[in-house]
Parts: sequence; structure tokens; C-alpha cells
Amino acid sequence: SKEAMVAFNEASPKIIKETVICSLEREDEVVQYGNDAQNILTTGLKFTTQMLESAMYIGEIPILEDQLLWAKDKLPADGVEMEHILVRLRIYREIIIEILSNEHANEIIPFVDWMIERQNELIQMELNED
Repeated sequence: SKEAMVAFNEASPKIIKETVICSLEREDEVVQYGNDAQNILTTGLKFTTQMLESAMYIGEIPILEDQLLWAKDKLPADGVEMEHILVRLRIYREIIIEILSNEHANEIIPFVDWMIERQNELIQMELNED
């Protein structure tokens, strides 16, 4: 709904900030970023949020699929493990639930759940290739 989109858009800076804070607590997942960890995570989550907003606005999953496939191809070269992306998506999901009303979160979470499930599938596919 338009109301859920507005609520998500208004809350997204806080959602991103809280997700970054929780992610930074997982030092083994962010140590490779050094002093830039907070900025790198924030930038990545802003991009994720923009893609999520676009997918919800037009009601299409392919935007999210493209993002996850891009991450699978690009980010390992930057030292990002796909499992870390999965963990961050799960944190992001929990923060959305904490910050938004149940009504609004229930409209957004199915998109995030799809991303989590698809990321998990991509990881499993990669493991099976090895």
C-alpha cells in the first residue's frame, strides 16, 4: 500500500542505521573493511533499500533478483562473503519488524523474505558447484 511505502521510506534511514550497528557487532564479518566498515555497510544497505523500494513500487521481484545476482558476481572480489550478505538481510528484516508497525511491516517483509530465501539458494548453488 501507499501508506506502507511512505512509512518504509520515512523509516529507512533509521532501519539502515540500526542494521549497520547490529552488523558491526559481528566483527568477523566486517574486519576486512577496516575503518571504512560503517560507510561500506551503510552504502550497501542504502542500495538494497532503494532496490527494495523500487520492487515494491512496481510490484516486481526481478529487480531484487538482479541485485542479488550482481552481488554474487561482484562482491566476493571485494572480500564480501555471500553468507555475510545473508546475515545482514536477516538483521535488516528484524530491524524492519522492530521499527515499522505490524501492518506496514507485514507488507514489506514478504519482499525481504524473498531476498533472504533467494540469497540462501544462491549460496547453496555455489556450494554444490564446489
